[in-house]
Amino acid sequence: MVIFSETEAPVKIKDIADIEYLVGLKFPTEYREHILRNNGGKCHPNRFTFSENAAKSDSIVDWFLAIYDGEYDSLRTYSNIYKIQEQRLPFHILPIAHDPGGNLICISCGTRDYGYVYFWDHEKEVDNKIFADNNYFNLYLIAKNLLDFFDGLE
Repeated sequence: MVIFSETEAPVKIKDIADIEYLVGLKFPTEYREHILRNNGGKCHPNRFTFSENAAKSDSIVDWFLAIYDGEYDSLRTYSNIYKIQEQRLPFHILPIAHDPGGNLICISCGTRDYGYVYFWDHEKEVDNKIFADNNYFNLYLIAKNLLDFFDGLE
């Protein structure tokens, strides 16, 4: 069982809808429900594994992004920077958390892989202004949905 601590104040459906409107995406139901229960914060356990080019890799969730007006770990700020201003992620990929090294844990809002959770490696970044928006070169599948991601945390 995953336990969250240091979360922000609870949010309402309208707060989530405002962020969805900002980024132009409909969040997976599991992620919407997660935000309503746990708005950001730290999770325990927090270690996860994934396959990176056929090799096993791992990282930890440092912090889940929250819907709030604070300076750090804001879903609105991360979405604005990574998706709108700098276009560092494919359009349908949403950052939901980060690791201590500046990499992101993301969730897909696209039809092909709706709800899938990925590790985004900033050291192998793709310029989504140049390449096709569906380039997953630096995205590595962690889990096929958010609940499986939580179940896989160690």
